[in-house]
Amino acid sequence: MGLTLAICFVLGAVSALRMPILVFTLVVMVVMAAYAIFSVVAGMSSIMAFGWSMALASVLEAGYIFTHTVLYLVYVRRADETRTPRKIQSKYTAD
Repeated sequence: MGLTLAICFVLGAVSALRMPILVFTLVVMVVMAAYAIFSVVAGMSSIMAFGWSMALASVLEAGYIFTHTVLYLVYVRRADETRTPRKIQSKYTAD
């Protein structure tokens, strides 16, 4: 199951690059429902199936958040450090 969680994390991280959060949330809900249904049909108890589907959804979301955090640190934080203050010059005089 560890490999499955690692794959879910990577899929969540890759999905963050191009997928909006609303669409990603709908995909995660479909994954949760499908995993729970298939697990119950396969003979797993409903509580365990619900718990594992929540774990898969959490790991998918963690991958999504990880990518956005890295992008934030790369683009926003780095831009704040290298940004130089500029004076805006107006064509109107101050009265």
